[in-house]
Amino acid sequence: MATVKEAFTWKVQGNKNAPIVEVAFTPGEEVQVLKEWKDDTCLVKKGNQVFNVPKKYLNVT
Repeated sequence: MATVKEAFTWKVQGNKNAPIVEVAFTPGEEVQVLKEWKDDTCLVKKGNQVFNVPKKYLNVT
């Protein structure tokens, strides 16, 4: 698990024909980390949306 450090907005596109949607992350929000790399994470937000996000936005435990 991880929590969001600071508010930020990320974009997601369900498939190539779907519109791009902006998704907001709020400070303190819990997210599930699936994979960690040197500077990035792959995480799941509520609603089962998957994102690749830089670690600088998260407090990873």
